[in-house]
Amino acid sequence: MIKYVYIFALILSVCLSAVSCASSKQVENESEKKVENSAEVKTVDAGKKAEAPVYAESEEEYARSTVDVDVTREEFSSDKKEILRIISELSQIMEKSDYDSWLKYIEPESVQYWSNIVNLAKAARRLPVDPKKPLERPKLNNLQDYFKLVFVRSRKDRSVNEIRYISRDSVKAVQVEDDRDIVYYNFVRINKKWMISIPKS
Repeated sequence: MIKYVYIFALILSVCLSAVSCASSKQVENESEKKVENSAEVKTVDAGKKAEAPVYAESEEEYARSTVDVDVTREEFSSDKKEILRIISELSQIMEKSDYDSWLKYIEPESVQYWSNIVNLAKAARRLPVDPKKPLERPKLNNLQDYFKLVFVRSRKDRSVNEIRYISRDSVKAVQVEDDRDIVYYNFVRINKKWMISIPKS
């Protein structure tokens, strides 16, 4: 009887030892996997940090656009993208002669100034005379006339490709032609939104 008890105890001891070894190897494998995964995450993170932002504009354009204003490369790229987007939308609006939509892009001070009949009369004197009707001077009776006869005529189908900062919240949108800037739009930032500012006469 004692002999059987001794054999049983020996078998039990061997089984427990085997289970313990297997469990230990499993824990080791899981630890190794965690270390490997951790190393992979660090490698990916390190790769992301190493990537530098890519800008569509050259360093030369950035330099000439921000010569008098302290604007970061990222701010410049973001502002230019937004301003060119607005100009693209304005091009479609001018194509349709959509006065009501155009008004939404004009800053309030410009709307007020160019709604004044005295200021419209000054602008009308600078309009070209129709050769077929030389005695008839063009008239601007309201802001809608200014939109159709002045704003659209001077900007329709023009190509604007760069911006020039006057201040952080004031920008000129220009067409570069033979090393000279032709200004077609003036923008001001109001409540973080870029709007058209029409120069006063």
